[in-house]
Amino acid sequence: MASANLTSTLTQEMQIFYDKVFFERLQAETAYDFLTSKKSIPKNSGKVVYLTRQTAFTPSTGALTEGVTPAISAFTAATISATIAQYGAYSTFSELFEMTTIDTVLKEKVDTFGQFAAEKMDKDRLYTMVAGATTQYANQKASLSTTLTTDTLDVADLRYAVLTLKNNKAPKFSAPVGSLNKGGAYRGVISSKGYYDLLGDSSTGAFTSINLAVSSSETGQIKDQAIKRIAGIDLIESNAAYSEVSAGAGAAAEVAYSNLITGKDAVLEVDIAGGGNPHIIYKKPGAGDTSEPLNLNSSLAWKVDSWACVVADANWIINIKAQ
Repeated sequence: MASANLTSTLTQEMQIFYDKVFFERLQAETAYDFLTSKKSIPKNSGKVVYLTRQTAFTPSTGALTEGVTPAISAFTAATISATIAQYGAYSTFSELFEMTTIDTVLKEKVDTFGQFAAEKMDKDRLYTMVAGATTQYANQKASLSTTLTTDTLDVADLRYAVLTLKNNKAPKFSAPVGSLNKGGAYRGVISSKGYYDLLGDSSTGAFTSINLAVSSSETGQIKDQAIKRIAGIDLIESNAAYSEVSAGAGAAAEVAYSNLITGKDAVLEVDIAGGGNPHIIYKKPGAGDTSEPLNLNSSLAWKVDSWACVVADANWIINIKAQ
């Protein structure tokens, strides 16, 4: 008796089915624009932008001496420069691919490029901040090479960073519209490892000890493990933090994560006439297109027309490096 025809024996006649719903992509949490201030300049003003900040006077003690003209109080200023650049990437698709692809109207590819643009810009912000920040080390260690695996991020590190910002007269951000937190605060983006360590910090004044005493209406914060504001800092988390390997004391290789705490206007994003937002460009060859004689290929791109990120004051941004 002949065997029955099965899908496994007639593979050439079986159409392979692909689910049109794509799995979630690996995504980094874009967060570092939370720390920046934005400035737009008019067109036709050049690509190098010079930003000037007046230096505050240091008040002296005592009164004027009768009949004596005091010394002149001269103004001084600091100038920061930012060089505007363009960013982008593209891919091409054949006409036949577009007619046969399961990705209807390239929607998923547009979303993927949008994610690419957001993560690219956030990484540039991060590397600019790490390069330009004032560095502190967990538990007030003197250097990265002297930190141990026990030197993890805690509230004492945050308090010390806030003390530094206050001593440097760093201005605070205004409270976000609709925020339950009243008054201004500094802002921070911390690594997922730092967030994990802060949630377990039970020392006096830390997250767990503060939340043990809150009213029943506020217990949702600790149940949700949402730190929000602590030590005068509005905190958010990023799983795309800067990390580096260092041979710490007593260990062959340890990973240190950067946790950034800033005052207002410590970091500036500059663009020309609002050109700092990424946008998608989709080009399909048509009758007037001379680059494609047979209309065989189209292109999909993302682009930022004009953008720069710069640390305006290193004294107003603290990079806490913790294990």
